[in-house]
Formats: sequence, structure tokens, C-alpha cells
Amino acid sequence: MGFPSPANDDIEDRISLDQLCILRPSSTYFMKAVDGSPQHGILPDSLLVVDRARTPVDGSVVVADVGGEHMLCMLQLYPSPALKKLDMQKAVRRLTEDSISDEAAVIFGVVSYSANSTPCFEFEDRPCM
Repeated sequence: MGFPSPANDDIEDRISLDQLCILRPSSTYFMKAVDGSPQHGILPDSLLVVDRARTPVDGSVVVADVGGEHMLCMLQLYPSPALKKLDMQKAVRRLTEDSISDEAAVIFGVVSYSANSTPCFEFEDRPCM
């Protein structure tokens, strides 16, 4: 017996990326981004966590099948449903209500997390050194 240590008040469970990023293991996939979109938090070679069971909403970053290729797009639902490239406002593909539903082959899944490398540019602010 004894008194509990006050230092134990700050102890937290270990962080598990599996528990944080994978809500539905049977419908979660990992993909690597070829091109990035910094305004969406995705850099080139980012590791993407894609959830096929997540319902896409207006503005979701999705992996879509465009011309037989997987492509990162932003889903636009209003005023008319369309997939847009992340770096442009131009629509890549117009959508129908059927292509947004769960049975659709057009949208592969919703990007739920992105893991980026953070390289250290030690002398970036002093290019002459």
C-alpha cells in the first residue's frame, strides 16, 4: 500500500496510427500520391489512407477512376455533381447521382488521412553558405 504517484497523472496510452487512421480495416487502403496538392495538405509521395466505406460529401478529396486510372480529385456536388482536379477548378468528369452512390465504380474511396515526409532544409534561409 502507499500513496499513488502524482507523476502517473500525466501518463497516456501509446499513440497507435492504426487506431487513429483505420476506422474500418476491411475497407481501408493505403496509396501513394504521385503528384501533390499542397493546398489540400498532400505533397508528392504522400502516404494516403483511403476509406472506401466513408460517404463522400461536397469538397471531399477522393480517389476516382478517371479513364481507367486512379486520380486524386475533389468532389463537387453543388451546383452540379463533378470531379475536379485538385490543382485546377476545371471539371475532370461530370457525375450522375448513380456514380456517387456506394455501388459506383467511379469513386474508389475518400482520402481520410495524408502522411507527408518533412525534410530538413537546414541551410534554406542562407543559400550562400
